[in-house]
Amino acid sequence: MNVSSSPRTDITFLRRRIKAASAQASAPTAGAAISQGTNAPLLAPAVPVTPAAPSLTLRSTPPAAPHAAPLAHATPPQRSAGLVLGGGAPASSMGPRAKKLVAQREKARHEDHEVALLFQAPAIEDVYELNLVDRALRLSPLQSSVGTLLVSGSTAVVWESVRRVVGAQTADGHKAGSPVETSGNRELVGYVGSDALITLRHVRELRRAIFINRSNSAMGVRLFSGDTVALPPAAEGTQMVLLVHRIGNVLELRAEPVPLDWQDVAIWQEFDFSMTHRAPSSAYGR
Repeated sequence: MNVSSSPRTDITFLRRRIKAASAQASAPTAGAAISQGTNAPLLAPAVPVTPAAPSLTLRSTPPAAPHAAPLAHATPPQRSAGLVLGGGAPASSMGPRAKKLVAQREKARHEDHEVALLFQAPAIEDVYELNLVDRALRLSPLQSSVGTLLVSGSTAVVWESVRRVVGAQTADGHKAGSPVETSGNRELVGYVGSDALITLRHVRELRRAIFINRSNSAMGVRLFSGDTVALPPAAEGTQMVLLVHRIGNVLELRAEPVPLDWQDVAIWQEFDFSMTHRAPSSAYGR
């Protein structure tokens, strides 16, 4: 087959294919053709392509991915395979003791608010005697919680705790109702000899108490600080009973007149005291 050395120009899709080896071999010929001024076609030498070396690039933010996946199809974060204490349950913020202290503070704050709403009353230092003219006085929080409130000259006492436990006792040893035992294995209200006592260390367990005097002598109240106040004896068919009532964190002392011929049970009913009784031990027998 004879191949023409001059390709036809009227047919555009016919071109002569030159192999790479032939192009490299013809490179000096092309240079010679240039020096001779001929119209031979110029062929660029084949240069091998070398991949660019990776360079260090410092950027503040990484480039965005060209095809970011939508948030709806994002893969959820995997849980750590490390040690997990508590089994994934939320830890309790406070323990039992801390919760108890918080409840006590909240109760004390509420009681302080109750005391702030009370009317003005004289202190024990301002009153010498509780009678029909000066009927009431109020102790300070410190006086209401330190030491022992001692009542001398009384013949009987009746008490009520915050849990509605009611009991009574006379100076000669007769008892009714139920005693209120404190955490120190001591009665909250009771007699020691001829004196009636209220243990102020556990005063928050007391709701109220009444001291009755049927003698011809005055009845006196003494605090740990040494402050005292007196109540007059019975006169003109009227006797004065001492009402000790706790309001919040303070004690209020009031003198209440009652008829002289009233018995203790009538006084209990007048002030709405109803004795509580313990079930006999035989009721729990098997």
